[in-house]
Amino acid sequence: MGRKPEDYARLLASALCKLHAAECRGASPLISEDSVRVISETIAAAMEDARKIQIDQEHAALLERRERIHLHS
Repeated sequence: MGRKPEDYARLLASALCKLHAAECRGASPLISEDSVRVISETIAAAMEDARKIQIDQEHAALLERRERIHLHS
């Protein structure tokens, strides 16, 4: 079972807090290319998970409507 979008949101928030702390200390560079890649991949994975959840919910609702129609006909 994959991570939930909320898990990705917590990971992203943690990464952003660490970046902010580094910025406050004046670290340079503020965001490495690797950090940007990880953040981008995290956001993309969270969006894909959210899409899958939405598709699954819509599919379940469609099946439920179909079943109700079938039972009432």
